Amino acid sequence: MSVLVISVRLHDGRYHGKDDWPPAPARLFQALVAGAGLGGPMGTDERAALTWLEKQGAPIIAAPCAEQAPRRVRFYMPNNDSDSIGGDPARMAKIRTATKDFRPYFFDPSIPFLYAWSVGQAPEDQDNARVICCLAERLYQLGRGIDMAWAWCEVLEDSQLVDRLAVYSGQVFRPAAGGSDTRLASPAEGSLESLQRRYRAFTNRFQYIQEGKGVKVVFRQPPRPRFQMVAYSSPPWRQVYDLCDPTADGSFVPWPLERAYALVVRLRDGAVDRLKGAMPMHSADVERVLVGRKPDGSNDCPPENRVRIIPLPSIGHVHADRQIRRVLVEVPATCPLRAQDIHWAFSGLNLWYQETGEILATLIAADDEAMLKHYGILDEPASQVWRTVTPTALPESVRRRRIDPARRWEEAKDGTERTQELARAAGAVCQALRHAGVRAKPVAIRVQREPFEANGARVEAFASGSRFSSHRLWHVEIQFDKQVEGPLAIGDGRFCGLGLMAPVLRESGATCIEIDRLRNEASTR
Repeated sequence: MSVLVISVRLHDGRYHGKDDWPPAPARLFQALVAGAGLGGPMGTDERAALTWLEKQGAPIIAAPCAEQAPRRVRFYMPNNDSDSIGGDPARMAKIRTATKDFRPYFFDPSIPFLYAWSVGQAPEDQDNARVICCLAERLYQLGRGIDMAWAWCEVLEDSQLVDRLAVYSGQVFRPAAGGSDTRLASPAEGSLESLQRRYRAFTNRFQYIQEGKGVKVVFRQPPRPRFQMVAYSSPPWRQVYDLCDPTADGSFVPWPLERAYALVVRLRDGAVDRLKGAMPMHSADVERVLVGRKPDGSNDCPPENRVRIIPLPSIGHVHADRQIRRVLVEVPATCPLRAQDIHWAFSGLNLWYQETGEILATLIAADDEAMLKHYGILDEPASQVWRTVTPTALPESVRRRRIDPARRWEEAKDGTERTQELARAAGAVCQALRHAGVRAKPVAIRVQREPFEANGARVEAFASGSRFSSHRLWHVEIQFDKQVEGPLAIGDGRFCGLGLMAPVLRESGATCIEIDRLRNEASTR
């Protein structure tokens, strides 16, 4: 299978298009049509190639990381009424009443935008692709008229496109089958004809009608072009690593479930040291995306841009021991560091015995990703019910009251206090879901200190060696109003191996805390 790839560079590193990022495929299609018309009427081959392109479906888009201006900038321009000032340019300011507000996107102009369409191997497809390559060289702007640009086009093999996207310094958007926040206009069958119809109507948008001694001007709005809205998603880059014995046999080295926090911290710090040594100029970005803070200690990285190191305990069977043998590293598409650099930092990373300096285990990239299905990742069906494998760390404000072991009977909690603790924890879980970007609404929540599975561990075992008190840790079961896809990790420790959840089937007779009822009971008491 061949791939038609159009690369576009914007001259100033600014994009003034409204309500679309990245620039929609429809804008590129319009820019190609505008370039084709620079030399006069469009030729037969050009019209046929553009008609062919609009039928190829939505393309893959790669765009540089961008930041949108915090405020809008207002531009003033004449209102096309120069007759009222006698055509005198010196008096143009008197009619400069029309305004447009822009809030541009800023990005690195050296990184091109990529638009990739899958095309067939038939001679007709290849001929049309060559014509599109010629049209791309005529492109002079993308988006608004002030966004000057140039482009070039190539026909690549699928493997070449995969390699190019793997090293691309930016975000990759792919057409999504389901819903998505990013919806972009894309050419569809009839788009070229609609643009030509709009152009003809635009040239005759004003009509002058004689009314007595005066002339009445009638304005007709040109018809809108025909495009289809396509949902785009920007999936993260994922890689599973095995904890292997550094000896020749390469067998698994199981890591205790209760020390998931320590494992993540040690792997994270090792990767940070590697990246800082190899890329000292990017030390600040390394700290931000892996540790979550700058070298001076300030928190400057949005959670959605951070790299996630997720330990994967062995689950999926009643007799699974729940020890950690695999680690998932997830790099979001908006991460300022390249996924390949992150992969290099973790691949071959060693875990050392702190006492003797002997190598305990080595991180090896895994080919088998079957474990991901147990955590609702990849093509596995989503689930509505999720349970924690490692407990969730909730805020300090909802921690349980500690009971002195020497005064257990005197300080014992009554039913009212326990209910209030559970209600506060359930409310904090709802907040944790929002912070984790989960939009599904929780219908029922169950919180407890004991594990839900026989081979799990109580929350107190996970507090040792972590920065979280055992009174902040809870095992949680959540039932959502709709299906949720993994991986799912919530709570303050979700970047440190805590709060990892796995999908489960709804058990008959299971008791959950109904959120609304629990809150009402707590408030009345």
